[in-house]
Amino acid sequence: MAGRERPTRRFTVEVVRESGPESLALAVRTLSAHEQEQAHAEAIKWLVGTGGWQREDLIGDAGDAVLNLEVMVQILARALVDPDRTDAPFAADAAELRRCFDVDEVRACFDEYTAHALERSPFRHLKTLAEVREVADALGKGLTQPTNLQRFDTTTLRAIITSLVDRAARWTTPNSSATTPPIDSPADSSPTSTATTPRAMTLDDSETP
Repeated sequence: MAGRERPTRRFTVEVVRESGPESLALAVRTLSAHEQEQAHAEAIKWLVGTGGWQREDLIGDAGDAVLNLEVMVQILARALVDPDRTDAPFAADAAELRRCFDVDEVRACFDEYTAHALERSPFRHLKTLAEVREVADALGKGLTQPTNLQRFDTTTLRAIITSLVDRAARWTTPNSSATTPPIDSPADSSPTSTATTPRAMTLDDSETP
């Protein structure tokens, strides 16, 4: 498997230089689990060893933002390739990518990498509430098998479960306006109701000739 070519995604990103904006043709490839872990480790290593950050400073809003940006740079250094030669890295290393791209350009390229990863993922992600409700309806009506839930990611599964629980709660809630009073059985009839019921004829009630 190591010798097989990785799937790639071609795209263009607009970059602004002294000559003005221009479209740059790029491509991203999928990364192995090892490469992603390596990118995260190298991001922390660079921030602490070269960037002057302390490890404890990387915890919190400011630290998270800096770490996330550097992780993007490290991932793109491994994922960005020449669109015409997908076996050739676009940048020599993370330092070159960090030096040549600004923050917006890094984020734009990373969005393409994320989109590529989601397309290749075996787990389906529902983006809208309408899509979640559609799946819940299909499950409730038996139009789809419960085993199909294995295709969805964890976040989507939570949304589907929440939708089903909400519907079940509404189905079991009494609706006073839709409730009709029960019809009394003959055995439960009150004396008033039995007075209007014709009684059987007796000998005393018969007319004399």
